[in-house]
Amino acid sequence: MRTSFNQTTLSPSPNGGLAKFVVPVIVVIALLAAISICVAIIICWCRRKQLRNQKKDNQESIPLHPDRHINVPEHLLKAISPQEVEGFVYRLTGRHCKRLAKAVGITDQEVITTIIHDNNDDLFDTQSMIIDWVDGQECSNFEKRCRLDDAVIKIGRHDMTDSFGTTIYRVETGGTVQRPHPDAKKFNSTTIFDDDLQALLKHLPTCAVSVFLERLGISVDEDREDIEEKLRGWRDDNLRGPKARSMKELVLIHKDVLNKTNNSNVLDLKDEELKDVFASISSSKQMDQLKSRLRKEIREESFTLQHLKEWRDSQDMGNRRETLRKMLHDIKLSGCIVNRRPPQHVYKAEMVRLAFSLLCNDVGPLAALLNMDTCNGKIVRESQKGTVGLLLQLLNKSKDIDTHIRRDLCVAIRSLGYLDVARLAYFDYDESLSVLSNVTSKLSQQEMEMLMKHLDSEKADKAVLSIGRARQQSAGTYDNLMLMKRWRDQFRPEPFHHSSKLVHGLRAIGRTGLAEEVLGGLYKHMQMSGAVAIHICNSLEDDQLQRLYVHLGLRTTKRQEDRTTTSTAVVEWMQNCVKHFDKIPTLNKMVKNKFDFRKHENNELFKAGFSELAEEIMLLQYPRFPRIV
Repeated sequence: MRTSFNQTTLSPSPNGGLAKFVVPVIVVIALLAAISICVAIIICWCRRKQLRNQKKDNQESIPLHPDRHINVPEHLLKAISPQEVEGFVYRLTGRHCKRLAKAVGITDQEVITTIIHDNNDDLFDTQSMIIDWVDGQECSNFEKRCRLDDAVIKIGRHDMTDSFGTTIYRVETGGTVQRPHPDAKKFNSTTIFDDDLQALLKHLPTCAVSVFLERLGISVDEDREDIEEKLRGWRDDNLRGPKARSMKELVLIHKDVLNKTNNSNVLDLKDEELKDVFASISSSKQMDQLKSRLRKEIREESFTLQHLKEWRDSQDMGNRRETLRKMLHDIKLSGCIVNRRPPQHVYKAEMVRLAFSLLCNDVGPLAALLNMDTCNGKIVRESQKGTVGLLLQLLNKSKDIDTHIRRDLCVAIRSLGYLDVARLAYFDYDESLSVLSNVTSKLSQQEMEMLMKHLDSEKADKAVLSIGRARQQSAGTYDNLMLMKRWRDQFRPEPFHHSSKLVHGLRAIGRTGLAEEVLGGLYKHMQMSGAVAIHICNSLEDDQLQRLYVHLGLRTTKRQEDRTTTSTAVVEWMQNCVKHFDKIPTLNKMVKNKFDFRKHENNELFKAGFSELAEEIMLLQYPRFPRIV
């Protein structure tokens, strides 16, 4: 029987059942994928927001690009003017000047302003350094302003907040900015800055830290973490109080804590100095000699740095440096530890180095953070101006002008919070150019390049080496003297023992014999190097050279001598200047002995405007003063 198509019963198709199952699954998978994408987008957005918040919390500064903010005021898009830089430098370098001015009793604001400006002409050209940096930045004018504004906040100079106008603008518009201190307007030369706290903490022995914090009402944790942060918090709380603590008050508390913990002598032997002593010992014989002189029973086979520290702590605080120097002198290692400068004789030429160090305290952190070129070194044209003049006034305030004038000067500098500068004034950290020139004159060009790489590892090394390359290209010679002068006169945040660093560098390049000669003090009692004398002469203009010729009493006739004749006579005098100052005129009623005569003659040379010559002679004379070693 035939069945019609319409009547035919079809069995369920297996493919149709599969479709009913697969389609929902695909839909679910698509939905899950869409949800995953949305979740990923949300997570990514949250992470970006979190990173932005973290950057703000960490106060990381990313200057804005002006194109992103079309409403940036026009004056912030303009190039930084020389007048803006001048005002910036005034605030940057004015801090130490105002502190010194107050210490010597200067209150006239016009006088203080003149002193601050004088430093740029007569100590270090900070304005040119900053202008060169601005010109070298490959970014917009707005970003240059942002970088400078952010930098002063990063280094803790809150008194300079918004110097170039971008900080407040970025805060108000919600831009990324180095977060300004909420009480920035309360900062001035008398308040406590971040670097002031770091300096005081640096000169606080571990045993005195908790006492110092307790005196300030700061809780002390067992692990003593974030001490600087706690000190900054204490400082900030005091800024908001009815009477803010001044830097002077904090220094007095610091001094009192040191007295109570039997660590009153900031000028004492530091652990870092003992490390240098230990690192300078190059043979087991020297080690045994020092060990026997310390008269310390050491049960262990090896003599360690800890043994040396224990010996120091067992000795009288006032004499242990001299005792150790005497021991080191006997085994030809006296050059590894600084000696005290003569207590009764402070040369005026010393003030140049101290002034440069004070200026470095203000300028150095900014220059280091922004990688500015500080290789112009120190310049002194007018010996009585700027910070040098202020230090001379501080020197004249000494209560005991005959016996403890150096101690009084160091105490006065320390009272301002400049403890490293006080050490620089008390100890013989510096080295004469004559010694540096004579030592390095024995090195080949290749050895000199290797030496400079060991003396300074970062940008200073590159700057110093560039001098030698330039000299070599132009004159075919490698000027070791200029290399060492630049190395010696670099910006440094703390005292720098040049002889000790030179010894380590010489050993590193295999010149151990030369290093031992420096350590043994072989070059300490020498006349001025001929190369140094010629260098000083060549740095003088014709009229300056003629004035020096007259000042030294070398002119025998009224007529002007030609430069060659004058230079020859002056160089000859310089090479014998130490002997000259040892001869006291019998009719000279102004001096009592040859040491007073040396100081008097050198001060007159400095006063006449020949500061570089006066400083070189001073550094050659100091080792000849009667001291224990």
